[in-house]
Amino acid sequence: MLADLDDVAFVAGNTDRYVLTDDQPHPHATPEAAMVDVDLVRRYGLMAAGAAWTRGVLDQAGALELLEELPDRQSTRLLDGTRPLVFMHRPAPDDGRGFDTTSTDHEIGHLLVGSRPIGWWAVIRTIRRIGGRRHPRAQSWECRFATGMWPARWMLIDSRPDGAEVEHRSVEFDVHSVVKSLYRRRHPNREFIASVLAHGTFVRTD
Repeated sequence: MLADLDDVAFVAGNTDRYVLTDDQPHPHATPEAAMVDVDLVRRYGLMAAGAAWTRGVLDQAGALELLEELPDRQSTRLLDGTRPLVFMHRPAPDDGRGFDTTSTDHEIGHLLVGSRPIGWWAVIRTIRRIGGRRHPRAQSWECRFATGMWPARWMLIDSRPDGAEVEHRSVEFDVHSVVKSLYRRRHPNREFIASVLAHGTFVRTD
């Protein structure tokens, strides 16, 4: 597994939290919130069932404990003296509006309140130094839904005394095969996952 590799660090995201807890995203974050609309009640139930299904699969594979140990951020001092703050979407809480290539310095400062002093921050889509200057290797990514392929992404930091080199890398996996497997195994929330993988958002078919 990737966890057995040297010099690899992982961070948790909001989906990991949904799997491990009873939390759900807006607009059906609580049963009371879901009760205002029949469709939200259905979505609440399907997501709860899907999270429980996933917990069972992870537990059977011996990977549930690994997920429980994931931090919401990683930070370490590099050889050039800088300290990056790396996270999935935004520092906790990990849902809601996060960072992207259009974030202003004011928005960044608000989201980083409470974080220890850092030299630059990085998420999957963007790398940016504190103070408004973008990292020269900054990149943005777009999922290619039309091709039927979805990229799994990771970030490689090459720590050097004269400055860190940062590179985004990705490998595509076959969305159609994943969706077919979900239907074959009767995943409770398979329609929602299939729609997100195909369109980037949930699209009702009825």
